[in-house]
Amino acid sequence: MKTFVLSLAGGAAAAALIVAAIPPAAHAQIATGDAVDANAVVGASGNWTLKERESWLSTRLNMARNDGTIGGDAFDSVHHELGDLRADEDRMRGNHDGQLTDNETIALEGRLNDLADQLHWLRDAGFQRPW
Repeated sequence: MKTFVLSLAGGAAAAALIVAAIPPAAHAQIATGDAVDANAVVGASGNWTLKERESWLSTRLNMARNDGTIGGDAFDSVHHELGDLRADEDRMRGNHDGQLTDNETIALEGRLNDLADQLHWLRDAGFQRPW
């Protein structure tokens, strides 16, 4: 039992040292909400930038319209929402010298995910986001 407690204490101490070794600047951006690089990746989107994700979704939307898997009204609806998202992103970037805050990036990523989900249900069960 004593060995177990000592091992547990040693593991906790090692974890504390690792956390302490992370520079405070690594946490500063998240805490302060400072603007980030336009190509920065936030969330679970892999290495995809917002512009890459928007372009991919636009391509898939056009493919779905062209192959007839979604109708004109559905296309128009999703296309309009994607246009609104792009306009909002451009406006947000204009407010921060071309950059987005972490919160803005997360919000835009969430909207892109919602649009991809909407297209998924409009199209077919085989539609998957690659990010």
